[in-house]
Amino acid sequence: MYGVSKINIETDLMMISVQDVVFRGNSLSRYLDIFAETGVVVDMISQSAPHGTTIDFSFTASSSDLPLVMKAISAANLDKDAKASPLISVGYSKLNLFGEDIKSQSVAVAARALNALAMAGIEVLLITTSDLDISLLVHAENEDAAYEALKKAYEL
Repeated sequence: MYGVSKINIETDLMMISVQDVVFRGNSLSRYLDIFAETGVVVDMISQSAPHGTTIDFSFTASSSDLPLVMKAISAANLDKDAKASPLISVGYSKLNLFGEDIKSQSVAVAARALNALAMAGIEVLLITTSDLDISLLVHAENEDAAYEALKKAYEL
């Protein structure tokens, strides 16, 4: 209902965030390339609009890839353009909202999800959208409560 027909959960995720990277056309792609070469599958890619001459970006990956992520960052010296090293944290879950109506109602669907989670006291750390889904990253300990809040919000 309300544009969502199914909710899936993906567990055991980490978030990699990089702040104040010098903004160039290849700023984010440099990170993604080295992770791809190392075999790390990334998801939920989110880049800020430039602020001055820098950008911030975050993405998720499976927590089981943490050793590969650490190796890739170290070997490639990827943080040389950033003011600080990448921030890597574990303990997240992703809730995916699916529905064919999301394409035409994405703002309303996202607003309903964010409101339902806020009313349940659950922080959304990342949100990404596409034509058919909206993905929300939450702390793993809030996964069940988030799922229940979203099921209720969408009457599933």
